[in-house]
Amino acid sequence: MSDALIDYIDAPVLVGDPQANAVHVNPAFERCFGVDAQEALGMPLAELFEGGAREAMLVSVASACQRGGTARCRIRERGVGYCVVISPILRDGEGVGVVVLLSEEIEGTERLMSLRREMEVPIDEISTSLETLLQETGGRRNPGHRARLEDSLRSLGQLRKHADELSAVLVGQGSSTRSERFDPSGLVRQVAESVRELAETLGVELLLLAPASLDGFEGDGTTLATALRAMVEARLAVDPPPARLTLAARKLGAVDGEALLLSVSEKPRSGAFSEPFAEPGAVQTSLAGLGALVHGTAHPRLGRTSIVRLPGASQH
Repeated sequence: MSDALIDYIDAPVLVGDPQANAVHVNPAFERCFGVDAQEALGMPLAELFEGGAREAMLVSVASACQRGGTARCRIRERGVGYCVVISPILRDGEGVGVVVLLSEEIEGTERLMSLRREMEVPIDEISTSLETLLQETGGRRNPGHRARLEDSLRSLGQLRKHADELSAVLVGQGSSTRSERFDPSGLVRQVAESVRELAETLGVELLLLAPASLDGFEGDGTTLATALRAMVEARLAVDPPPARLTLAARKLGAVDGEALLLSVSEKPRSGAFSEPFAEPGAVQTSLAGLGALVHGTAHPRLGRTSIVRLPGASQH
């Protein structure tokens, strides 16, 4: 990229050498940051910024130089927020410098950051209250209340994870897929218990078909559980709801193309289903993000079933 082309870009751009010292500053950077191009030459890139922005740039530029990959961050300078992309300049696989592009952030991002920070206090307060109530309902005194509190704590944990992911996106780290070991059998039982009271109220028989444990799978169990629960709740929201819902989980071996299979089956109150259940768009999006395939069937005698297949989910 030549200096002449960089100078035509109506966005602040810096070019640094292998030691992350400035070798070129375009006019847009001079204008936006009040820096003289000649005075900036030879200065460490991070030194061209102030306050917290200096530290963020120092870490991001160092990451791009050392790892040879693109780094991103967000900074605020002179009352303006910027999204920053630091790209390494490679020649024959060796890093010979970096290009830093800054673009003004979309209006409202700073407010989102503020709201995310403000969420921490009520989340912590709710967590403390629920933990206290859980201790006070110990033993066999209030099993129903205790179950609801445990469900609430699990939901709060999911909310905290989503809030943390939102923070990562807002500071420019991108959306990271959570990956952790989970037990699909436990996941299905958790979903079943979370909707059991609603199912009983609607007169829907709720069954569970899963081994005692399928421990050993790795992936985003939180998102998977949320999607499965949404599938079940969507069926319970139909008027009339099904007579019976069956949740199942099983593992396919290597011969069948190792995978995790989760299914939601329905038996109608009368008549027969004419077509598979249409999954909510949000569910389809979540499952697609996990790399899952969803297949629905409808049978005059057996009812209808939706199968979620996650190939290669097992780790040994």
